[in-house]
Amino acid sequence: MSEINYSALGGHIATGKPSPIYLICGDDGYLRRRSLEMLKETYMPDILPEFNYTEFDGTQSNVDEISAAAETLPMMAERRMVVVKDMDAAAISADQYRKLEALLGSPYDSCILIFFNVSVKASAKSGDRQGAMRSLIKKNGTVVNCKSPTPAEAADIILSSAAEMGCQLSRSDASYMVERCGTDATNLLSELAKLHSLTGGSITRAVIDANTIQSVDVKAYMLASNVISGKRGEAYRILEELFDERTEPVAVLAIMSGAFIDLYRAKLALAERKTADDMADLFGEEYRGKEKRLSFSFRDCRRYSPELLGQWCAMLCDTDAALKSSRVDGKILLEKLLAEMFAAAEAYR
Repeated sequence: MSEINYSALGGHIATGKPSPIYLICGDDGYLRRRSLEMLKETYMPDILPEFNYTEFDGTQSNVDEISAAAETLPMMAERRMVVVKDMDAAAISADQYRKLEALLGSPYDSCILIFFNVSVKASAKSGDRQGAMRSLIKKNGTVVNCKSPTPAEAADIILSSAAEMGCQLSRSDASYMVERCGTDATNLLSELAKLHSLTGGSITRAVIDANTIQSVDVKAYMLASNVISGKRGEAYRILEELFDERTEPVAVLAIMSGAFIDLYRAKLALAERKTADDMADLFGEEYRGKEKRLSFSFRDCRRYSPELLGQWCAMLCDTDAALKSSRVDGKILLEKLLAEMFAAAEAYR
């Protein structure tokens, strides 16, 4: 039938035509949980829920039990609901997988069957069982892909939650909070709850600055930005903050590498007279909701030669290999990396 994202789920529910089968998957844990809550709030029978609702742990239950529950007719209700958490199609026997295929291929109209991924990731690859399971559900039901929200979607989420709490929060300050804390919905709502308890009312930018923690992603990206801008002291200060917060060096390097890859791609795109929009179209989901970041890359790359950008990327690659294979302290390796990157920039001036 379809694959939709979290933002489209409300519209899907509003049609009044539930799918017989759902898969709730994706990167964002809060959006996955909220999607399940929305489906349960709308479709779980009010009458005799103890007879019309069944929940399974997919890591422990077999397909025969799930099929039997889905086949059972509802009692004094139009439909019953069956929720299966963390069914890993790759972990079951061949016989059980054939039965799962049969169930997904011909779902029961009298039951809404929901596969909910708490921790198991549903592969998008068609060549494995988990990917095949996803394809069958997409064909005969609905896949709700809870991808990490874009900055605009994340701002909408906290604005909606702030309104429910009775907090006053402007859209510009909500967007600023996303820039500072990142787009992870669980973390944002935790920060919002903290601000609500502190203020009980109006949440201003000053309150956000004083009482929220910048996300690791934001800090690591700022670290990369300061290297690009030649701000040595600020770059080392941020690196020290990340170490104080016990951030894994590999995680810091991964985000830094992404920033410099963006820069190098932007430089090559400009050489071919391409724009940020062309680059976003080419790489698709990789830059979904990150158009602002991409525009910064196109602005900053003009200051550096392709040779320097290539040299920086090689340094990042070498450091990644050293972090994963060397016994040298990760902190020392990252400090050495910054020193080498600043020295390389000075040599090209």
